[in-house]
Amino acid sequence: MSDKYSRFNLDGKLLAMHEFSIKTRRDLHQIPEASGVELKTTAYCQALMTEMGYTLTTYEGYTGFIADLTINDSWDRVAFRADMDALEMEDMTENDYRSQHAGCSHNCGHDTHMAVMLTTAKYLAENQGELKHNVRFAFQMAEEDMRVPGANKMVELGCMEGVAEVYALHNDAALEYGMVKINNGIMSSYGSAWTLDVHGVSAHGSTPQKGLDAIREASRIIMDMDYVVAKRTNPFSPAVFGCGMFNGGTIPNAIPDYVQARGTIRAMDAETDQILKDSFSMFVKESEIRGFKTTMECEGYPAVINHPDAYQRVVDAARETVPADRLDPNGNPMTGSEDFSLMVNAAQNKKGAMFFLGSGNKEADICNYLHSSPYYVDDDFLLIGAQIFIRIACR
Repeated sequence: MSDKYSRFNLDGKLLAMHEFSIKTRRDLHQIPEASGVELKTTAYCQALMTEMGYTLTTYEGYTGFIADLTINDSWDRVAFRADMDALEMEDMTENDYRSQHAGCSHNCGHDTHMAVMLTTAKYLAENQGELKHNVRFAFQMAEEDMRVPGANKMVELGCMEGVAEVYALHNDAALEYGMVKINNGIMSSYGSAWTLDVHGVSAHGSTPQKGLDAIREASRIIMDMDYVVAKRTNPFSPAVFGCGMFNGGTIPNAIPDYVQARGTIRAMDAETDQILKDSFSMFVKESEIRGFKTTMECEGYPAVINHPDAYQRVVDAARETVPADRLDPNGNPMTGSEDFSLMVNAAQNKKGAMFFLGSGNKEADICNYLHSSPYYVDDDFLLIGAQIFIRIACR
């Protein structure tokens, strides 16, 4: 048992689940799967939840599912979300439990999210007398890829029906293990993934006047979007425009007739988010006037906005669990986006909250950012996350 827990207030019955939490995380780490095809992952989680005595609801054609524990029909129901998908990146860690699926890895730490929830579920199932609420665990598919049905589809299929409050965490190995960061209000940005397709006219490189240069046109739109961020948005309202993919052309001495570019836009308020989307649409219309056939698709999530009551429930549970120097109740929101926002918005009175929990350890040289490769975590943080959720369910 790790002596690092001496600074934390963890229940003895939970400490006895230390090996379970680590084994669960490492089992899941070996079978990462892309968004929407989390077949082995789902089967693993379902088997454990069934064994614990939870009632499962599955959705035909989708890997996500919910698991309920109902103690008293007159009680409200509190839900906890665990996202299951991984990233299409190589696992560059040197652990003996590294990914067995080439080209896929849990470099965002969703394996840790599931392990925290499975440990929480195990404790609650074995100590039902401590519960003050009925509970639901929502194992969600496809958080990473905005183009694949994820929280939106699960909400549509009823995962939030009858839920009074919903909670989630996100690990962060750039924070020291057990560090809790939360904000009373916005916790993650409005975020969308965009795809820009520009069709021009091909021509020989020696006669550019005979063509419509798709590369130049796509570049113009992207540079104009940078201008929007600089000059059309409120400088006190953060906005981010990014282009991460740009593909076009086949030979060096021809005017390319097609380019596809992909990237993201992010904002911290609804007005700025709309400015970015409207500007993109305007530039596409201008492109069509220039003679190009241009389209732009944009799919995204609203911001996670922590409800004041849910925020306070997390803070109170964290204060009972972690030392004062490991709690930041006024943490900055992240500019990343999260479809957990859709579950919060579907809860009664939009009562829900997300917090960040440190999974790093500087002494062990574990201090890496989300989506970095390799991505390491300190497994001892798992019980700390479980304890916070247990206190929410039992208060």
